[in-house]
Amino acid sequence: MENDKNESDSLKQLASVSRRYIKLVDNYLAPHQLNSSLYYYILKLHDYGDLPQEKLVQLTGVNASNVTRAIKKLIDSQYLKRKENPNDRRGYVLSLTQEGHAIYPIIIEALQQANTAFFAPLNTEEQKSFIASLNKLSD
Repeated sequence: MENDKNESDSLKQLASVSRRYIKLVDNYLAPHQLNSSLYYYILKLHDYGDLPQEKLVQLTGVNASNVTRAIKKLIDSQYLKRKENPNDRRGYVLSLTQEGHAIYPIIIEALQQANTAFFAPLNTEEQKSFIASLNKLSD
């Protein structure tokens, strides 16, 4: 019974750990008017090229209305542009602007810095174990 309580208390820390990581990412991205809920759209468009908005919804697993809000912010920040979809006149295709392409390596660097800060309390072996455990739990 005592062991169940300890496991339950430890699992409650997952939310705290997640918030800590998100805060780190947000801090590193803030100078670029980005945050943890925006940057990955830029990464997806960089990796996949121009995409219909519906495809971004599928790739990210994020609610369509949240994607719409994020896309609007990224267009307003001039990281993305929307153009008519030549294959479907009812929809739009999203693509990175020149600024969007330029911010990509900055995002990668910011994520590396956030990861370094996040994992700082752990030695290399603990980091590998933590990552392996997360991967196992997320399958």
